[in-house]
Amino acid sequence: MAKEWIENLAQDIKQKSHDAAEAYGRSQHQAGIITIQGKPFFTSLAACLEQDITEIKRHLQGDVTASDTTIQTISATEIKLTRSRFPWFDARITHNDSTIILDYAKGLGVAGDPTLDRKTRHFAFQVTDDDTLYVQDPFADNPKRFHQPEDLARQIIQILFEV
Repeated sequence: MAKEWIENLAQDIKQKSHDAAEAYGRSQHQAGIITIQGKPFFTSLAACLEQDITEIKRHLQGDVTASDTTIQTISATEIKLTRSRFPWFDARITHNDSTIILDYAKGLGVAGDPTLDRKTRHFAFQVTDDDTLYVQDPFADNPKRFHQPEDLARQIIQILFEV
């Protein structure tokens, strides 16, 4: 009799907790993919940003809107972008586990106070059902997916340079 009670209880646990256990296993699997692929994605993002900044500088060379634009690698998880004018901006891009955070201040003319009017954009790593990594802005009204680092780099450059 006690054995039947345990068997029934075990069966009840299997039925009621099966979906939750599968969802947990899937989330753990996805977290592993984000951990493994997130850092190389960020490293590639940094390289793409550097290429884009170099190309913009080349196209603006000799123009009145040309300005000192720098990209610095602060650490393996942080990049700093600055531009002195037309437009000016001060931005930090950080990789933190499952997110890439863009923290920035910008303006149309000459450099302003980078401590004022800062904005933050969060880009969250996600994993598709077929285990493909991508990044999206989870707070956007119509969230875009960025499957390649160069696509996210383009978005960041547009955010910083467009006024």
